[in-house]
Amino acid sequence: MLEIGVGTGRLAFCLAAIGLDVVGIDSSPEMLRVLERKRREVGDVPGRVEAVPADMRRFELGREFPCAIIAFRTFLYLLTKTDQKRALRAVRRHLQASGRLIMSFFVPPKELIGKGRTERQEVARFASPDGEGEVVALDWAEFRPKGQRVISHITYEWRDEDDRPVRLIERELVARYVFPEQMRPLLEECGYRVVAAYGGFDRRRLGPDSREQIWVAERRQ
Repeated sequence: MLEIGVGTGRLAFCLAAIGLDVVGIDSSPEMLRVLERKRREVGDVPGRVEAVPADMRRFELGREFPCAIIAFRTFLYLLTKTDQKRALRAVRRHLQASGRLIMSFFVPPKELIGKGRTERQEVARFASPDGEGEVVALDWAEFRPKGQRVISHITYEWRDEDDRPVRLIERELVARYVFPEQMRPLLEECGYRVVAAYGGFDRRRLGPDSREQIWVAERRQ
């Protein structure tokens, strides 16, 4: 299996645990270093995980796969239609005849796009890596219809024993949201045939009230 945006191996090692061999590409050296550390911690698993530093818009592995996945909203970090097409065509070159591509990401929330933003909220708490207190992750997102941009504003606050912030790091994450009605023609233009479109991981139908969109597309000959 080919995974686009393998990151730290969160999904790849789960797939290897059930016996699948995974070749993953990612453009982040930092994430791939974490993946290699995980490999040492995980040890031998039934399947193998091979990580390759590469850009999803332009990569050449010299091999073909029966299946490729682009999970965890990775496709949305392609910020232009041109880059989306480059990535889809690069993946297609690596699929066997009738090989399949599976992609997942959220359905853009039109009510929030209309408002322009979400409310700031706490999304996670975890022990500080340096052993000093805990870290609270806070997030809010803004939506910009021009260019279909969603910008996540993430703050990591180090809290003391009284839950008071003592240090923080702020980050921005920019993505391009994609409407379901845009995805089918994009896949077809890039040489795929849509096999299925789901609105959830339970394979419910993709419809007006869906919050997730999961696409299964087959390489067209």
